[in-house]
Amino acid sequence: MGRKITDEIHLIVSILRQKEMNGIHAFLGFDACIDNIVRVVKEKEEDKDIVYYTNSRQFGEFLVSRENKSCGIELRTKISKIGGNMVITANALGNLGIKIDSIGTFGLPEIQPIFRSISANCSLYTVGETIITSALEFNDAKVMMFDPGPYDKLDWTGIKNLLGIDLIKQLISGKQLVAFLNWSEIENSSDIWQGILDEILPSILISEALPYFIVDFSDCSRRSTKDILFAISLLGQFRNYFRVIVSLNQNEAEIILETLGLADDKSDEDLIKMLFRAGLADELVIHRTNDALAYDGINFEKCCTFFCKEPTVLTGGGDNFNAGFCFARICDLDLLHSLIVANAVSGYYVRTGTSPDQENLIGFLKEMM
Repeated sequence: MGRKITDEIHLIVSILRQKEMNGIHAFLGFDACIDNIVRVVKEKEEDKDIVYYTNSRQFGEFLVSRENKSCGIELRTKISKIGGNMVITANALGNLGIKIDSIGTFGLPEIQPIFRSISANCSLYTVGETIITSALEFNDAKVMMFDPGPYDKLDWTGIKNLLGIDLIKQLISGKQLVAFLNWSEIENSSDIWQGILDEILPSILISEALPYFIVDFSDCSRRSTKDILFAISLLGQFRNYFRVIVSLNQNEAEIILETLGLADDKSDEDLIKMLFRAGLADELVIHRTNDALAYDGINFEKCCTFFCKEPTVLTGGGDNFNAGFCFARICDLDLLHSLIVANAVSGYYVRTGTSPDQENLIGFLKEMM
């Protein structure tokens, strides 16, 4: 890590040591699931030791080799844990000291017991049955497999009927951060967004200093161009009430570029500026395996990640990145510092399998100097 980033980490640690999260509140919605993190067995040695597929190409080549044949795949579950983009982000923000109200598919009629393991700073409001995801993890990638049935049933009318307009207004009003996550997997996400724009935001208190609003499209490769363009158009309306952040991974950035008919053969700086000019957000972030980019219409920043060759867990790394970025922005850190903090929160999570609290975060940053 270069001298400049080392100096910046000194400054970040100094700032964070002085920050108090008392009075900082956020609202997040709307997905929730149970993640089964699994590894794919490649072979078993004579001494019974298990050898796993360590990268996705190896596994892909095995599947291709079985074309027109049958085969069996042995999976070993490493852990079952709380999951969903919203839940993992909420837990990470809660660990960092932010009070969270969240609406999600935590189970009906009661919240599933596994979600009680979430940060004590998180208050949960359930609006649907949960789903179970099998996350095939390799050292370089993950494959998420799930049946989205309960997500398909979730819509604005159902949320209103279960919780009531007054409670939803109370949950969103006065927050420093609002996050709508996993747009792609919830079939009626745009319907929910439209309902909140029409029935909630015009009548709630918004502070003079616009609160942050972050959106994660998630893997939207299965959604139509029409659906994606409509969601982007709704983001323009949210900018009347919030400072909008759109966070994309490499795959999502490529899909949005293709949807908008934009070239992807530009330099990193030109690419993110081109996406920004399409009107997606007030701040645009692209996080990748080895680096992350951010642009706010004035400043462009890029920094390396704290890459881990042998991660404990990959599923949720991007959600922890988003939590770290939002935490940093709420702490009034600039774009570069916010990217460093986001990478640190994600890096700690990928190495340990848990989201850091503030002391963990500061300790990790100091180790990386």
